[in-house]
Amino acid sequence: MVKRWISTQIVLENFFGNSWSEDIFLKKKLSLAKKSLDLDSLIIWPDRDKKNLSKVLKFCTDLKIKTYLWYPLLSDIPTFKIKKGQAVETYNGLLGYGINGIWEKLGQVGEDFLFLCPNDQKNINRIFFHFQRQISEECFDGVFFDRIRFPSPANGLETIFSCFCQWCQKKYFVDYQGNLKDFQKQIGNYFREFKVPHKNHCPNGTCLTDILNWENFGKFYDFKKKSIYQLIKMFAEEAKKRGMLVSLDLFSPSLAPIVSQDYRLLASICDWIKPMFYCHTNGPAGIPLELFCLIKGLINSNYSLKEEELMEEMSQMLGVQLPKNINSLLKNGVPEEVIYFEWQKIKDYNLGKDSKIYAGIEAVQITGICQIDKKILERYLNIIMDLDLDGIVLSWNLLQIPDENIIFIGNLLLNQ
Repeated sequence: MVKRWISTQIVLENFFGNSWSEDIFLKKKLSLAKKSLDLDSLIIWPDRDKKNLSKVLKFCTDLKIKTYLWYPLLSDIPTFKIKKGQAVETYNGLLGYGINGIWEKLGQVGEDFLFLCPNDQKNINRIFFHFQRQISEECFDGVFFDRIRFPSPANGLETIFSCFCQWCQKKYFVDYQGNLKDFQKQIGNYFREFKVPHKNHCPNGTCLTDILNWENFGKFYDFKKKSIYQLIKMFAEEAKKRGMLVSLDLFSPSLAPIVSQDYRLLASICDWIKPMFYCHTNGPAGIPLELFCLIKGLINSNYSLKEEELMEEMSQMLGVQLPKNINSLLKNGVPEEVIYFEWQKIKDYNLGKDSKIYAGIEAVQITGICQIDKKILERYLNIIMDLDLDGIVLSWNLLQIPDENIIFIGNLLLNQ
C-alpha cells in the first residue's frame, strides 16, 4: 500500500459545541477520520469565541494530527467585515458584484463573497494586524490561505475586469509608470462593442480567449496576478517567521488565470498547493458553477452568442466533453476525467520538485450545493491513484462529510 498524505477541512464557525454530546460528536468524527484515513492534518476555520477551537486543537494533538489555520484573506474574513463600498471596483464602476451571470445564491449561503482589493493598503494592514495576533495567540502547525484572488464569474462577468479603485491606480502608476484608467476605458469600449447583437465576435471558435482579450490587456492581467502574489507573500513570510507551514487554496488551472492566480509565482512562496478539482460543486470555485456563470454572463451580454458553441469551446479548454447546455452542468457536474488534463497543466508549469500539490476533491453532502456519493468518490480516487498524486484534501467540511464516505475512502485507499 502506498501511503498518501491526507487532509480535510472543518468549519467551526456555525457549530455549537456547548454540550457534552456535541463534544463527543467532534471527537468521534476526528477519531473516525484518523482511524479510517490515517489523517495527517486538519484545516480549521475557527469559531469566534474559540471554545470549539481549543477542544479541536487538543483532540488533534492527542490523535497526532497536524493543524492548519484556515484563513480567508480577501473575502469573508472572520475578523474583518467587508462592506460593499470597500469591495473591488469593476471597469464600469460596480462594487463587489456584477450583473451578468451572477450566481443567484450569492450572499444567501452564510458567506458574502465580497472581495477586498489586494492593493487596499489601509484595510490590508488592519487584516495583517489581526492575522499576526491570531497566529501568535493560537498554536497551529501551518496556515491555509483561502480567498486569495479577484472575484470569479460567480460574482458576475463584470467583476472579472476589476479592480480600478484608487489604490490600484496608485500602485499601477508606481509599478508600470502608466495610467490604469487607460485599460478601464479600453475594456469599457470593448464591451460596448461586444454587446452589438448579431456580430460574430468569435470567428475562430475562441470566444473565451477573445473576450478575455489576454493579449490586448496583458499588462492589466500581469498587474493583477502580481498584486495577488505580493499580498500572499507578505502574509506567508509572517507565518514562516514563526516556523509555520504555508499552503494555498487555488482554482483549478484552467480557471485560475481568470481570478489572477499564477501557479508559477505562488508555488515559490508556499509549502503546498491545493488545486480545487471540484467537479460537482454548485458554488464559487466549483468548476460547474463557474462555467455556468461565465457562459450565462456572456450570453446575457450578447444574446446572439450560441450556448452550444460556447459549451464546445469550454470542452476544448478543459479537455473533456461537456453537455450541450449549461443547466446540465449544474445537474450533472463535469466529468471527473478533467483532473487528468488539469494535472497535466500543472506539470507543464514545471514548478520544481519541492512544490507539493495535494488534490482538492469534494466529499461533502450539502443540499443544493454538492452531493458526493460513493460512485463519485470511487471515480475521483481511481484517477488520483492512477496519476499517483502525493496527497488529497477532502473538502470542504468534515462535519458535512458522511461517515460512510470517510470509511469508503479509507477502504479504497487501503486496498489500492
